[in-house]
Amino acid sequence: MSGDIFLIDFENVQPTSIGLLKPGACRIHVFVGQSQKSVPVELSQALQPFGPDACYTRIAGNGKNALDFHIAFYIGCLAHEHPGARFTIVSKDGGFDPLVKHLGTLGIACKRVAALPAAPKSTNGPVATRPKAKKAVAAAKKVPAKPKKVVFTLLPESEAKPGVELEATPRAPVGVDDVVARLKGMKAAKPAKLKTLQSSMLAWFKPALAIKDVDAIIQSLADRKKIKVDGTKVTYSLG
Repeated sequence: MSGDIFLIDFENVQPTSIGLLKPGACRIHVFVGQSQKSVPVELSQALQPFGPDACYTRIAGNGKNALDFHIAFYIGCLAHEHPGARFTIVSKDGGFDPLVKHLGTLGIACKRVAALPAAPKSTNGPVATRPKAKKAVAAAKKVPAKPKKVVFTLLPESEAKPGVELEATPRAPVGVDDVVARLKGMKAAKPAKLKTLQSSMLAWFKPALAIKDVDAIIQSLADRKKIKVDGTKVTYSLG
């Protein structure tokens, strides 16, 4: 899909809502640090109506700029898959600005914002009422209890139940036929290098496939003679 794609640096900003963003009008990609254990349940619930257009990616490894590099990689993959898409990095980290400037020189629309666009506040003031006469004894005001913040816990891989992944909606298993359909539907030239094909497959499906699944599908494509891999080069016979 073309249009607007929002990439949220959840290590840097932790929104609990999606503001003005509407399902069907954009794609949202939340990048979570490896050491982060939870996201607000309010955010998870707000993303559910987006279906496959919203997803989480937990980065691999810890490092000063590890998450930044993941976002840069996914922008490259998505820009290749969706020419004309507009990217918005949601982060207070000014370190993204050189990347944004460079993407602009390549004709890729990208900007950085510190927060998601917020819904406008109501301008309607309270309805004026006639003040009541003061009573001799003022009624005690009840102070509402502060609501507890609810979080959605992310289990580490070693503790997570088999087959359970953090994502907005479940995804059916990806197979050879799904990849063949993607390749046949490409308007631009198909990836001519093995590394480019692997990167494209990582960007096509959300949440992203595991590297071992990508390699297994490529092997199946070769076994079914849909592709031929000669060193680093790939040729196609999709039929």
